[in-house]
Amino acid sequence: MKKDKEQSSFVNIGSSSLLIIFLILCLAVFAVLSLSSAKSDYSLSERLAEHKTQYYEATSQAEIILDQIDSVLEETAQTSSLSDLSSSAVFTSSSYVEDVTEVLDGALINGISISCALQDEELVISYQVPAGEKQSLDVALLVTDYFTSESYYKIQQWQINAAGTWEGDNTLNLMPIGKE
Repeated sequence: MKKDKEQSSFVNIGSSSLLIIFLILCLAVFAVLSLSSAKSDYSLSERLAEHKTQYYEATSQAEIILDQIDSVLEETAQTSSLSDLSSSAVFTSSSYVEDVTEVLDGALINGISISCALQDEELVISYQVPAGEKQSLDVALLVTDYFTSESYYKIQQWQINAAGTWEGDNTLNLMPIGKE
């Protein structure tokens, strides 16, 4: 009878030790996994903060350019309306559009090139502000009739886009194919 008690106590000591070793091993694995998850979350938040900072810097620069374009449109509207007696004929005669195009097309404002184009007989002023190495903020302004509208332009586009084209590598080199 003594042998049965000795064997059962040996089995109980071994199983409890194995259970504690297993628990310590599980805790160590969970600690490593949570450390890895925290590191990846931190790097993601750093990239997101950098992306947001670049976006807001580009937006700020685009707002400064927009303010300067607005002042050019105002000055051009005043000079065009002074040179023409009929205020409604100013916009329809397209002298205002031609004057704006002459002043702004190809102009550099804060190092950003401004372009003017006619789309459906309406003048569109556009420019791109770089937002980091891989993106740009594209802005397009539709010039309006300043006699019937409250402003000189309407924002047609204010969008962040990829600066370059993406060229993916879809090749998979799973096995080297050699000449036999």
